[in-house]
Amino acid sequence: MWQDTLKDSSKRIVNGLLFGLGFGIAVGAIYYVLTEKMMNSMWSDTASEKILITSHAEVKRADGADILGTIENRSDDSVRITSIQADLFDKDGKFVDQCSGYLSSSTKAGESRNFKISCGTKEKPIAEHASYKLRLGGM
Repeated sequence: MWQDTLKDSSKRIVNGLLFGLGFGIAVGAIYYVLTEKMMNSMWSDTASEKILITSHAEVKRADGADILGTIENRSDDSVRITSIQADLFDKDGKFVDQCSGYLSSSTKAGESRNFKISCGTKEKPIAEHASYKLRLGGM
């Protein structure tokens, strides 16, 4: 009799383990698919390659400069976050400073957005420079 109880208990334990393992695999697979889909939409490299800077200009301030411009999303996908980086160069073309900014909201397919990068503060003035080059990054 105790052998039957032990055998029945063993079966229940094994069935419970198999059920739990199957449930864990199913939940893991769903989590993986959802996170991959979300990450692909957030980190769309192909979309970020089709974001173009259509205009830009530097506006000098007493303690630095602002770089104002417009980007355009020429892809078929929205880009959730776009980073914009300005590399500053002296008159000889030597790199002297860098500033960056972010567009934190989504830029939809075909949409144009304005941006502003502020370089320099009263505590840390911008380096003397003669030119700048802008670079976009998708996130």
